[in-house]
Amino acid sequence: MLPESERPDQQEQIPTDDSNSWFWKPHTLTGLGIFLVAIAYFALFETSSEDTALNTKRGLFFVGISFLYIAMIHTRNGPFIRPHPIFWRLVLGLSMLYELILIFTLFQHEDDVRRLLVYVDPKLGTPLEEMDYSSNCRIYDPEVPDDPYHNVWDKMDWFVLFHLTGWWAKGIVFRDYWMSFVLSITFEILEYSLEHQLPNFGECWWDHWILDAVICNGLGIWLGIKTLDILESKTYDWRDLWSIPGNRGKFQRVLSQFTPHSWTKFDWGYTEDVKRWLSVIGICSVIMIFELNTFYLKAVLWIPPPHIVNYSRACVMLFMGAVSMREQYEYMSNPHCKRFGQQSWVAVSILVTECMLVYKFGYETISKPFPTHVIAFWVVFVVIFLGWSFWNFTYKLPRRRRTASGREVSESFDEHEQSRSSQRSRSDKKRK
Repeated sequence: MLPESERPDQQEQIPTDDSNSWFWKPHTLTGLGIFLVAIAYFALFETSSEDTALNTKRGLFFVGISFLYIAMIHTRNGPFIRPHPIFWRLVLGLSMLYELILIFTLFQHEDDVRRLLVYVDPKLGTPLEEMDYSSNCRIYDPEVPDDPYHNVWDKMDWFVLFHLTGWWAKGIVFRDYWMSFVLSITFEILEYSLEHQLPNFGECWWDHWILDAVICNGLGIWLGIKTLDILESKTYDWRDLWSIPGNRGKFQRVLSQFTPHSWTKFDWGYTEDVKRWLSVIGICSVIMIFELNTFYLKAVLWIPPPHIVNYSRACVMLFMGAVSMREQYEYMSNPHCKRFGQQSWVAVSILVTECMLVYKFGYETISKPFPTHVIAFWVVFVVIFLGWSFWNFTYKLPRRRRTASGREVSESFDEHEQSRSSQRSRSDKKRK
Protein backbone atom coordinates (compact mmCIF):
# COMPACT_ATOMS: atom_id res chain seq x y z
CA MET A 1 0.00 0.00 0.00
CA LEU A 2 1.25 3.51 -0.81
CA PRO A 3 2.18 5.74 2.11
CA GLU A 4 -0.51 8.25 3.04
CA SER A 5 1.44 11.18 1.57
CA GLU A 6 1.56 9.48 -1.86
CA ARG A 7 -2.05 8.40 -2.14
CA PRO A 8 -4.09 10.18 -4.82
CA ASP A 9 -6.66 12.52 -3.35
CA GLN A 10 -10.30 12.37 -4.27
CA GLN A 11 -9.87 14.76 -7.18
CA GLU A 12 -7.96 12.10 -9.15
CA GLN A 13 -10.02 8.98 -8.42
CA ILE A 14 -11.41 6.92 -11.30
CA PRO A 15 -15.07 5.84 -11.39
CA THR A 16 -15.81 2.36 -10.17
CA ASP A 17 -18.97 1.47 -12.11
CA ASP A 18 -18.38 0.09 -15.62
CA SER A 19 -14.71 1.10 -15.22
CA ASN A 20 -13.59 -1.61 -17.64
CA SER A 21 -16.09 -0.75 -20.35
CA TRP A 22 -15.27 1.07 -23.57
CA PHE A 23 -17.08 4.13 -22.27
CA TRP A 24 -14.51 4.75 -19.52
CA LYS A 25 -11.27 3.97 -21.36
CA PRO A 26 -9.07 6.94 -22.42
CA HIS A 27 -8.76 6.18 -26.20
CA THR A 28 -5.87 8.63 -26.57
CA LEU A 29 -4.61 7.19 -29.88
CA THR A 30 -8.11 7.14 -31.34
CA GLY A 31 -8.57 10.71 -30.21
CA LEU A 32 -5.28 11.72 -31.80
CA GLY A 33 -6.31 10.16 -35.12
CA ILE A 34 -9.69 11.92 -35.12
CA PHE A 35 -8.03 15.23 -34.24
CA LEU A 36 -5.44 15.06 -37.05
CA VAL A 37 -7.94 13.90 -39.66
CA ALA A 38 -10.35 16.73 -38.77
CA ILE A 39 -7.63 19.38 -38.91
CA ALA A 40 -6.35 18.01 -42.25
CA TYR A 41 -9.85 18.00 -43.76
CA PHE A 42 -10.78 21.55 -42.79
CA ALA A 43 -7.33 22.98 -43.56
CA LEU A 44 -6.47 21.17 -46.81
CA PHE A 45 -9.65 19.98 -48.49
CA GLU A 46 -12.11 22.79 -47.85
CA THR A 47 -12.12 25.59 -50.41
CA SER A 48 -9.84 28.36 -49.17
CA SER A 49 -11.00 31.95 -49.04
CA GLU A 50 -9.19 35.17 -49.91
CA ASP A 51 -11.06 37.02 -47.17
CA THR A 52 -8.42 37.79 -44.52
CA ALA A 53 -10.97 38.46 -41.80
CA LEU A 54 -12.76 35.16 -42.48
CA ASN A 55 -9.49 33.20 -42.49
CA THR A 56 -8.48 34.83 -39.21
CA LYS A 57 -11.79 33.90 -37.61
CA ARG A 58 -11.52 30.30 -38.84
CA GLY A 59 -7.94 30.05 -37.63
CA LEU A 60 -8.75 31.36 -34.16
CA PHE A 61 -11.83 29.15 -33.99
CA PHE A 62 -9.83 26.00 -34.71
CA VAL A 63 -7.11 27.10 -32.27
CA GLY A 64 -9.78 27.25 -29.57
CA ILE A 65 -11.33 23.93 -30.60
CA SER A 66 -7.90 22.27 -30.66
CA PHE A 67 -7.08 23.62 -27.19
CA LEU A 68 -10.36 22.30 -25.78
CA TYR A 69 -9.85 18.92 -27.47
CA ILE A 70 -6.37 18.54 -26.00
CA ALA A 71 -7.68 19.58 -22.58
CA MET A 72 -10.44 16.96 -22.78
CA ILE A 73 -7.89 14.25 -23.55
CA HIS A 74 -4.96 15.11 -21.28
CA THR A 75 -6.07 17.09 -18.19
CA ARG A 76 -6.63 15.33 -14.87
CA ASN A 77 -10.02 14.08 -13.73
CA GLY A 78 -11.83 16.29 -11.25
CA PRO A 79 -14.15 15.39 -8.37
CA PHE A 80 -17.18 14.83 -10.67
CA ILE A 81 -17.51 11.87 -13.02
CA ARG A 82 -21.07 12.17 -14.32
CA PRO A 83 -22.17 12.19 -17.06
CA HIS A 84 -18.50 11.53 -17.92
CA PRO A 85 -15.16 12.93 -16.69
CA ILE A 86 -14.52 14.25 -20.19
CA PHE A 87 -17.37 16.75 -19.76
CA TRP A 88 -15.75 18.24 -16.65
CA ARG A 89 -12.37 18.27 -18.38
CA LEU A 90 -14.11 20.27 -21.12
CA VAL A 91 -15.35 22.72 -18.44
CA LEU A 92 -11.78 23.05 -17.20
CA GLY A 93 -10.59 23.64 -20.76
CA LEU A 94 -13.26 26.30 -21.35
CA SER A 95 -12.25 28.11 -18.16
CA MET A 96 -8.56 27.99 -19.16
CA LEU A 97 -9.40 29.28 -22.64
CA TYR A 98 -11.46 32.08 -21.10
CA GLU A 99 -8.52 33.01 -18.89
CA LEU A 100 -6.21 33.15 -21.94
CA ILE A 101 -8.70 35.43 -23.72
CA LEU A 102 -8.82 37.68 -20.65
CA ILE A 103 -5.02 37.90 -20.54
CA PHE A 104 -4.91 38.83 -24.24
CA THR A 105 -7.61 41.44 -23.65
CA LEU A 106 -5.71 42.85 -20.68
CA PHE A 107 -2.87 43.96 -22.96
CA GLN A 108 -5.13 45.80 -25.42
CA HIS A 109 -6.64 49.26 -25.41
CA GLU A 110 -10.29 49.39 -24.43
CA ASP A 111 -11.33 50.89 -27.78
CA ASP A 112 -9.51 48.11 -29.63
CA VAL A 113 -11.25 45.48 -27.50
CA ARG A 114 -14.63 46.97 -28.30
CA ARG A 115 -13.75 46.98 -32.01
CA LEU A 116 -12.64 43.34 -31.78
CA LEU A 117 -15.98 42.40 -30.25
CA VAL A 118 -17.65 43.67 -33.42
CA TYR A 119 -16.07 40.67 -35.21
CA VAL A 120 -17.90 38.43 -32.72
CA ASP A 121 -21.21 40.24 -33.23
CA PRO A 122 -21.67 43.33 -35.44
CA LYS A 123 -24.26 44.60 -32.94
CA LEU A 124 -21.57 45.09 -30.29
CA GLY A 125 -19.16 48.01 -30.04
CA THR A 126 -21.73 50.68 -29.25
CA PRO A 127 -22.24 52.39 -25.86
CA LEU A 128 -24.95 50.89 -23.69
CA GLU A 129 -28.12 52.79 -22.94
CA GLU A 130 -28.30 53.81 -19.29
CA MET A 131 -31.22 51.97 -17.71
CA ASP A 132 -33.02 53.58 -14.78
CA TYR A 133 -35.08 51.10 -12.78
CA SER A 134 -35.86 53.35 -9.82
CA SER A 135 -37.43 56.45 -11.39
CA ASN A 136 -40.99 55.36 -10.64
CA CYS A 137 -41.38 53.01 -7.66
CA ARG A 138 -45.13 53.05 -7.31
CA ILE A 139 -46.62 49.59 -7.05
CA TYR A 140 -50.02 51.09 -7.90
CA ASP A 141 -49.83 54.01 -10.34
CA PRO A 142 -53.14 55.93 -10.48
CA GLU A 143 -51.81 58.08 -13.29
CA VAL A 144 -52.12 55.08 -15.63
CA PRO A 145 -55.71 53.90 -15.05
CA ASP A 146 -55.59 51.38 -17.91
CA ASP A 147 -52.69 49.52 -16.30
CA PRO A 148 -52.02 50.85 -12.78
CA TYR A 149 -49.63 47.94 -11.98
CA HIS A 150 -47.47 48.53 -15.04
CA ASN A 151 -44.34 49.06 -12.92
CA VAL A 152 -44.68 45.53 -11.54
CA TRP A 153 -45.53 43.93 -14.88
CA ASP A 154 -42.59 45.65 -16.55
CA LYS A 155 -40.25 43.75 -14.21
CA MET A 156 -41.86 40.39 -15.03
CA ASP A 157 -39.75 39.26 -17.97
CA TRP A 158 -37.49 36.32 -18.79
CA PHE A 159 -34.85 37.65 -16.41
CA VAL A 160 -37.09 36.74 -13.46
CA LEU A 161 -37.06 33.10 -14.57
CA PHE A 162 -33.30 33.22 -15.19
CA HIS A 163 -32.81 34.83 -11.77
CA LEU A 164 -34.84 32.14 -10.00
CA THR A 165 -33.16 29.32 -11.92
CA GLY A 166 -29.74 30.80 -11.16
CA TRP A 167 -30.34 30.80 -7.41
CA TRP A 168 -31.76 27.28 -7.58
CA ALA A 169 -28.49 26.19 -9.18
CA LYS A 170 -26.44 28.18 -6.64
CA GLY A 171 -28.29 26.51 -3.79
CA ILE A 172 -27.23 23.13 -5.20
CA VAL A 173 -23.65 24.30 -5.76
CA PHE A 174 -23.23 25.79 -2.26
CA ARG A 175 -25.15 22.90 -0.61
CA ASP A 176 -25.90 25.11 2.36
CA TYR A 177 -28.99 27.18 3.13
CA TRP A 178 -27.32 29.81 5.29
CA MET A 179 -24.46 30.45 2.88
CA SER A 180 -26.93 30.88 0.02
CA PHE A 181 -29.16 33.16 2.10
CA VAL A 182 -26.26 35.36 3.28
CA LEU A 183 -24.91 35.68 -0.26
CA SER A 184 -28.36 36.63 -1.53
CA ILE A 185 -28.84 39.42 1.04
CA THR A 186 -25.23 40.59 0.67
CA PHE A 187 -25.60 41.05 -3.07
CA GLU A 188 -28.72 43.16 -2.63
CA ILE A 189 -26.80 45.36 -0.16
CA LEU A 190 -23.91 45.62 -2.62
CA GLU A 191 -26.32 46.81 -5.29
CA TYR A 192 -27.45 49.59 -2.95
CA SER A 193 -23.81 50.45 -2.19
CA LEU A 194 -22.65 50.57 -5.83
CA GLU A 195 -25.60 52.15 -7.63
CA HIS A 196 -23.66 55.44 -7.80
CA GLN A 197 -21.14 53.65 -10.06
CA LEU A 198 -23.52 51.49 -12.12
CA PRO A 199 -26.95 53.12 -12.51
CA ASN A 200 -28.61 49.81 -13.41
CA PHE A 201 -27.98 48.70 -9.80
CA GLY A 202 -30.57 51.27 -8.77
CA GLU A 203 -33.90 49.51 -8.23
CA CYS A 204 -37.10 50.13 -6.32
CA TRP A 205 -37.24 48.85 -2.75
CA TRP A 206 -39.84 46.26 -3.63
CA ASP A 207 -37.76 45.14 -6.60
CA HIS A 208 -34.76 44.60 -4.29
CA TRP A 209 -36.44 42.92 -1.35
CA ILE A 210 -39.68 41.38 -2.65
CA LEU A 211 -39.09 40.45 -6.28
CA ASP A 212 -35.36 39.69 -5.97
CA ALA A 213 -34.59 38.69 -2.37
CA VAL A 214 -37.86 36.91 -1.50
CA ILE A 215 -39.34 35.60 -4.74
CA CYS A 216 -36.39 34.96 -7.06
CA ASN A 217 -33.56 34.40 -4.58
CA GLY A 218 -35.60 32.94 -1.73
CA LEU A 219 -37.75 30.63 -3.84
CA GLY A 220 -34.73 29.56 -5.91
CA ILE A 221 -32.71 28.73 -2.78
CA TRP A 222 -35.67 26.83 -1.27
CA LEU A 223 -36.03 24.75 -4.44
CA GLY A 224 -32.27 24.14 -4.41
CA ILE A 225 -32.38 22.91 -0.79
CA LYS A 226 -35.33 20.63 -1.61
CA THR A 227 -33.32 19.23 -4.51
CA LEU A 228 -30.44 18.61 -2.10
CA ASP A 229 -32.79 16.69 0.21
CA ILE A 230 -33.72 14.41 -2.69
CA LEU A 231 -30.09 13.88 -3.70
CA GLU A 232 -29.03 13.20 -0.10
CA SER A 233 -31.80 10.64 0.51
CA LYS A 234 -31.23 8.79 -2.76
CA THR A 235 -29.54 5.35 -2.75
CA TYR A 236 -26.58 5.28 -5.13
CA ASP A 237 -26.11 1.69 -6.31
CA TRP A 238 -24.85 1.48 -9.87
CA ARG A 239 -24.84 -1.55 -12.16
CA ASP A 240 -23.17 -2.25 -15.47
CA LEU A 241 -25.48 -1.24 -18.33
CA TRP A 242 -25.25 -4.65 -20.04
CA SER A 243 -26.07 -6.54 -16.85
CA ILE A 244 -29.50 -4.84 -16.59
CA PRO A 245 -32.29 -6.95 -18.15
CA GLY A 246 -34.79 -5.37 -20.51
CA ASN A 247 -34.65 -2.29 -22.69
CA ARG A 248 -36.61 -0.19 -20.20
CA GLY A 249 -34.04 -0.85 -17.47
CA LYS A 250 -31.20 -0.01 -19.84
CA PHE A 251 -32.94 3.21 -20.88
CA GLN A 252 -33.39 4.25 -17.24
CA ARG A 253 -29.72 3.48 -16.61
CA VAL A 254 -28.72 5.72 -19.52
CA LEU A 255 -30.84 8.57 -18.14
CA SER A 256 -29.38 8.08 -14.66
CA GLN A 257 -25.94 8.65 -16.17
CA PHE A 258 -26.82 12.36 -16.01
CA THR A 259 -27.38 12.23 -12.25
CA PRO A 260 -24.61 12.29 -9.60
CA HIS A 261 -22.54 9.13 -9.08
CA SER A 262 -22.62 9.79 -5.33
CA TRP A 263 -23.48 12.69 -3.05
CA THR A 264 -21.53 14.43 -0.30
CA LYS A 265 -23.37 16.65 2.15
CA PHE A 266 -21.45 19.85 2.88
CA ASP A 267 -20.91 20.79 6.51
CA TRP A 268 -18.86 23.96 6.23
CA GLY A 269 -18.45 24.32 10.00
CA TYR A 270 -18.27 28.11 9.82
CA THR A 271 -17.48 28.66 13.48
CA GLU A 272 -15.50 25.53 14.31
CA ASP A 273 -12.22 27.40 14.22
CA VAL A 274 -10.70 30.59 12.85
CA LYS A 275 -9.19 28.85 9.81
CA ARG A 276 -12.54 27.50 8.58
CA TRP A 277 -14.25 30.82 9.36
CA LEU A 278 -11.73 32.76 7.29
CA SER A 279 -11.88 30.15 4.52
CA VAL A 280 -15.66 30.42 4.24
CA ILE A 281 -15.48 34.22 4.30
CA GLY A 282 -12.88 34.06 1.54
CA ILE A 283 -15.07 31.76 -0.57
CA CYS A 284 -18.10 34.04 -0.13
CA SER A 285 -16.00 37.08 -1.05
CA VAL A 286 -14.78 35.39 -4.23
CA ILE A 287 -18.37 34.53 -5.19
CA MET A 288 -19.53 38.12 -4.64
CA ILE A 289 -16.67 39.55 -6.70
CA PHE A 290 -17.51 37.16 -9.54
CA GLU A 291 -21.12 38.37 -9.39
CA LEU A 292 -20.06 42.03 -9.47
CA ASN A 293 -17.60 41.43 -12.31
CA THR A 294 -20.51 40.29 -14.45
CA PHE A 295 -22.02 43.79 -14.32
CA TYR A 296 -18.78 45.75 -14.47
CA LEU A 297 -17.40 43.83 -17.45
CA LYS A 298 -20.51 44.28 -19.56
CA ALA A 299 -20.52 47.98 -18.62
CA VAL A 300 -16.89 48.68 -19.60
CA LEU A 301 -16.93 46.44 -22.71
CA TRP A 302 -20.39 47.59 -23.87
CA ILE A 303 -21.99 44.14 -23.87
CA PRO A 304 -25.79 44.34 -23.40
CA PRO A 305 -27.30 42.05 -20.74
CA PRO A 306 -29.35 39.83 -23.10
CA HIS A 307 -26.35 38.74 -25.18
CA ILE A 308 -24.88 35.32 -25.86
CA VAL A 309 -21.49 36.45 -24.50
CA ASN A 310 -23.00 37.06 -21.05
CA TYR A 311 -25.00 33.83 -21.14
CA SER A 312 -21.92 31.85 -22.19
CA ARG A 313 -19.84 33.31 -19.37
CA ALA A 314 -22.63 32.57 -16.87
CA CYS A 315 -22.79 28.90 -17.96
CA VAL A 316 -19.03 28.45 -17.72
CA MET A 317 -18.99 30.17 -14.30
CA LEU A 318 -21.80 27.91 -13.04
CA PHE A 319 -20.10 24.62 -13.96
CA MET A 320 -16.69 25.96 -12.97
CA GLY A 321 -18.12 27.08 -9.64
CA ALA A 322 -19.67 23.67 -8.96
CA VAL A 323 -16.32 21.93 -9.38
CA SER A 324 -14.43 24.64 -7.47
CA MET A 325 -16.80 24.47 -4.48
CA ARG A 326 -16.43 20.69 -4.32
CA GLU A 327 -12.64 21.01 -4.53
CA GLN A 328 -12.54 23.67 -1.84
CA TYR A 329 -14.71 21.65 0.51
CA GLU A 330 -12.43 18.66 -0.01
CA TYR A 331 -9.34 20.81 0.53
CA MET A 332 -10.77 22.21 3.77
CA SER A 333 -12.24 18.99 5.16
CA ASN A 334 -9.97 16.16 4.02
CA PRO A 335 -6.60 16.16 5.85
CA HIS A 336 -5.16 13.87 3.16
CA CYS A 337 -5.94 16.37 0.37
CA LYS A 338 -2.79 18.47 0.06
CA ARG A 339 -3.35 19.89 -3.43
CA PHE A 340 -5.30 23.05 -4.25
CA GLY A 341 -7.81 21.96 -6.92
CA GLN A 342 -6.93 22.62 -10.55
CA GLN A 343 -10.33 24.14 -11.31
CA SER A 344 -10.11 26.32 -8.20
CA TRP A 345 -6.67 27.48 -9.31
CA VAL A 346 -8.03 28.55 -12.70
CA ALA A 347 -11.08 30.18 -11.05
CA VAL A 348 -8.93 32.37 -8.80
CA SER A 349 -6.74 33.40 -11.75
CA ILE A 350 -9.88 34.33 -13.74
CA LEU A 351 -11.19 36.38 -10.84
CA VAL A 352 -7.98 38.38 -10.47
CA THR A 353 -7.65 38.92 -14.24
CA GLU A 354 -11.24 40.15 -14.51
CA CYS A 355 -10.62 42.57 -11.66
CA MET A 356 -7.53 43.90 -13.46
CA LEU A 357 -9.60 44.34 -16.61
CA VAL A 358 -12.26 46.28 -14.74
CA TYR A 359 -9.60 48.43 -13.09
CA LYS A 360 -7.82 49.14 -16.39
CA PHE A 361 -10.85 49.81 -18.59
CA GLY A 362 -13.28 51.12 -15.99
CA TYR A 363 -11.14 53.14 -13.60
CA GLU A 364 -13.34 56.21 -14.04
CA THR A 365 -16.33 54.10 -12.98
CA ILE A 366 -14.87 52.31 -9.96
CA SER A 367 -13.07 55.44 -8.69
CA LYS A 368 -16.30 57.40 -8.17
CA PRO A 369 -16.37 58.33 -4.46
CA PHE A 370 -18.78 56.47 -2.21
CA PRO A 371 -21.65 58.43 -0.63
CA THR A 372 -21.29 59.19 3.07
CA HIS A 373 -24.16 56.93 4.13
CA VAL A 374 -22.61 53.97 2.27
CA ILE A 375 -19.25 54.50 3.98
CA ALA A 376 -20.98 54.80 7.36
CA PHE A 377 -22.92 51.58 6.80
CA TRP A 378 -19.85 49.54 5.87
CA VAL A 379 -17.80 50.97 8.75
CA VAL A 380 -20.51 49.89 11.20
CA PHE A 381 -20.79 46.51 9.49
CA VAL A 382 -17.03 45.85 9.62
CA VAL A 383 -16.87 46.87 13.30
CA ILE A 384 -19.76 44.53 14.20
CA PHE A 385 -18.32 41.74 12.08
CA LEU A 386 -14.84 41.98 13.60
CA GLY A 387 -16.28 42.35 17.09
CA TRP A 388 -18.46 39.27 16.74
CA SER A 389 -15.56 37.27 15.27
CA PHE A 390 -13.27 38.29 18.13
CA TRP A 391 -15.94 37.40 20.72
CA ASN A 392 -16.79 34.08 19.08
CA PHE A 393 -13.25 32.83 18.70
CA THR A 394 -11.91 34.26 21.95
CA TYR A 395 -14.66 33.62 24.49
CA LYS A 396 -16.95 31.13 22.78
CA LEU A 397 -14.43 29.11 20.77
CA PRO A 398 -14.93 25.37 21.32
CA ARG A 399 -11.87 23.87 22.96
CA ARG A 400 -10.55 20.33 22.73
CA ARG A 401 -10.03 18.05 25.71
CA ARG A 402 -8.97 14.44 25.91
CA THR A 403 -11.19 11.89 27.66
CA ALA A 404 -9.99 8.99 29.80
CA SER A 405 -10.13 6.74 26.73
CA GLY A 406 -7.83 9.11 24.84
CA ARG A 407 -10.50 10.51 22.48
CA GLU A 408 -10.61 14.27 21.87
CA VAL A 409 -13.99 15.98 22.30
CA SER A 410 -15.17 19.58 22.02
CA GLU A 411 -16.20 21.64 25.01
CA SER A 412 -17.46 25.19 25.27
CA PHE A 413 -15.60 27.91 27.14
CA ASP A 414 -17.95 27.60 30.13
CA GLU A 415 -17.55 23.82 30.23
CA HIS A 416 -13.80 24.29 29.99
CA GLU A 417 -13.84 26.63 33.01
CA GLN A 418 -16.05 24.22 34.98
CA SER A 419 -13.66 21.38 34.19
CA ARG A 420 -10.70 23.42 35.38
CA SER A 421 -12.57 24.36 38.59
CA SER A 422 -13.34 20.69 39.27
CA GLN A 423 -9.71 19.78 38.71
CA ARG A 424 -8.62 22.49 41.13
CA SER A 425 -11.12 21.28 43.75
CA ARG A 426 -9.85 17.70 43.48
CA SER A 427 -6.26 18.93 43.80
CA ASP A 428 -7.14 20.93 46.95
CA LYS A 429 -8.81 17.88 48.53
CA LYS A 430 -5.75 15.75 47.84
CA ARG A 431 -3.50 18.35 49.50
CA LYS A 432 -5.75 18.35 52.58
